[in-house]
Amino acid sequence: MKFIFEIHNEKLEVNKILILDRDGVVIKDTGYPHKIKELKFEINNIKKIINFMKKNDFNLCGFATNQSGVGRGYFSENQFWICHNHIIKTCRKNGLDIDFTAVNFFKSTSYYRKPNPGMINQIKYFYSVNSKNIFFIGDKSSDEKAAKSATVNYNFIDQV
Repeated sequence: MKFIFEIHNEKLEVNKILILDRDGVVIKDTGYPHKIKELKFEINNIKKIINFMKKNDFNLCGFATNQSGVGRGYFSENQFWICHNHIIKTCRKNGLDIDFTAVNFFKSTSYYRKPNPGMINQIKYFYSVNSKNIFFIGDKSSDEKAAKSATVNYNFIDQV
């Protein structure tokens, strides 16, 4: 399978980056969510994230998400992007701009599959931002392990 890093908003000056896991943070993790009609947004979490960004002067935000459902054949990459773009639009309607997506479609161990640090390191290197200015918010121990391996700050969503 593959890893993709997609830019949604090009920003020239990046000082601090907030990276979000997607499933379990912005939407409920219902097990391989890929249909728009089945999405359940965590609006209270989105509000918490916006407040956290404002308080801490983050000027870039995006996703680092494992999506092994593609690799497992549960849904296609095209289905993923249709659903994911809807998530990005809904976040924007609620005041949260999503500037990039790092997505891993591998179903087995890969440098880019959390708990490994590949997605976070790709973001860090692309934007040339020091690890101390990057924060990752997730909901699983694999998110925390990836953040620690990439030497970036981490919080579970309920602590934000």
